Amino acid sequence: MDDSNQIEDIKNRLDIAQVIEKYVPLKQAGKNFSGLCPFHQEKSPSFIVSPDIQRYKCFGCGETGDIFNFVQKIESIDFPEALEKLAKEAGVELKQFKKNPKYSQLEEINYLATKYYYNELKSSVTASNYIKERGFNQASIKQFGIGYAPRYPKLLEYVNKHHPKLTDKELIDSGLFTNKDGKVKEKFYDRIMFPIRSSKGSVLGFSGRILPGNDYGPKYMNSPETAIFHKKFNLFAQYESRQEIRKIDLAILCEGQTDVISAHQFGIKNIVAPLGTGLTKEQLENLSRLSKNVLFFFDSDIAGQSAVIRAFKLASELNLYPYAANSAPYKDIDEMLQKEPDKMKLLVEQKQEAFSYIFEHFIEDKDLNKPSDVKKIQDFVEELLSHVTSEILQKSYRIKAETLGKINRKSDSGYLPSFESSTTTNTKGFLVKGNSNLLEKTYLQLLIFSKNRTDEIFIPSRYLSSPLLKEIYLTIKHSKKTDIANIVKLFQDDEEKRVFIEDIVFRSTEIEDDIGTQLTKLIRRLKKQYLTRQQKALSVKIAIAEESNNSENIEELLTKMQHLTKLLKNVTDD
Repeated sequence: MDDSNQIEDIKNRLDIAQVIEKYVPLKQAGKNFSGLCPFHQEKSPSFIVSPDIQRYKCFGCGETGDIFNFVQKIESIDFPEALEKLAKEAGVELKQFKKNPKYSQLEEINYLATKYYYNELKSSVTASNYIKERGFNQASIKQFGIGYAPRYPKLLEYVNKHHPKLTDKELIDSGLFTNKDGKVKEKFYDRIMFPIRSSKGSVLGFSGRILPGNDYGPKYMNSPETAIFHKKFNLFAQYESRQEIRKIDLAILCEGQTDVISAHQFGIKNIVAPLGTGLTKEQLENLSRLSKNVLFFFDSDIAGQSAVIRAFKLASELNLYPYAANSAPYKDIDEMLQKEPDKMKLLVEQKQEAFSYIFEHFIEDKDLNKPSDVKKIQDFVEELLSHVTSEILQKSYRIKAETLGKINRKSDSGYLPSFESSTTTNTKGFLVKGNSNLLEKTYLQLLIFSKNRTDEIFIPSRYLSSPLLKEIYLTIKHSKKTDIANIVKLFQDDEEKRVFIEDIVFRSTEIEDDIGTQLTKLIRRLKKQYLTRQQKALSVKIAIAEESNNSENIEELLTKMQHLTKLLKNVTDD
């Protein structure tokens, strides 16, 4: 009986409704059965099981499939495990499939190499000391099969001793050897060796890290692509971490092998890492069989934060649920665990969904009162959300952008800043074209025509939000010139500023004698506008701190908000 016949035999012997009812209470609904979907939260049943076609479908989240799909998903297991489980339940004896002889041979060579490197680590004082300095204990060395490729390796001799009939091509095909000057030579030497296991535990390849003092080659070097090893499909510790990922229903993705091993030593065992290259969609697809919840815990540098954005996009395209954290103020997880072990556990417990995390970091250096910065945020959010396949998550992320950034929705495809309207300014006789920064432009206009330049009419430059107006103001202030013609000459070498000043002069159709009184009122309004901008920016920081559960920061920010509110009240009361 071939494998397809075995699968059909299992399906014929098992009733899908009876299998699913062991996990989900079902009620008869005509010819079908219905119940609450086990794959998403709902109050009304939208999960339908059809005995006629032996399939299920949820009309809430879209999940559908046969008994194998259901058991794989509900148990967080892969297809071979689901096949074995259902075969046992159906009383079907599975045919034992023979492996491809070439694959078996490569696995055997890798197994021998693992033993050789493991024993060499025990014999090398230098390598053993380095491992101790990194904080790896004996249990970790054994669990992960950590070894050492010596400076003058004898792996070829060791493998040939056990398999004397291997050809040069077969040795080179393993990825552990190379052809140099017509001779077969070992590929790895003077490196700490980390075996890369499949999800079933067989060694597919290796990742070798250079020891201090070895300047030859890259810091990390992986086995080349072979018949059994493909980097884009595999993750370091995918075998060692699989059970804990299923148990906790969360996979943590970090940047390197040492981070993974350190985390395991401190009890965080649901963690894996890519193999020296960028995260791939294939790696996430394989990981999603264990859990759809993925925490990207990358380094705190710029590269690490860029990696979070890319990982979010890949995870969202696969309809996963991404979270994010970083190792700041430490360079990586390994350093964090050595110096502050409880911090990582807390960050994992308080994990932040990845969209909010990315959004917060992006707007940190943006001024939400500047339309140009708001446009950058809008474009960034739209590009990010273009990768989100789930409509529910898209809607949720848009609400987050509005809440955290204080940015109002313009439409389903855009956002507008929640600026206060400045079109109600009533300063008689001063008509500066356009209402953008109207108060600030009018202040400059009055200042230019003012002959009585007392200290009281000059304001702190921070009251001006426009960089252009701020530069013009400071130039006029420091020049101490009062004659309009001389003021215009100050900007004769800067066309943009000169045109602006001339525009002010040309449009000043009605100048009254009480410029001083008007300036006093405008200065108060500018101060209020500045404090309101500060208050808005602070409210964004408070929202971000609340989203991140940063209680210490929240308290500090609320104190600042109270102070700002007090200052605003004083300006208003005046």
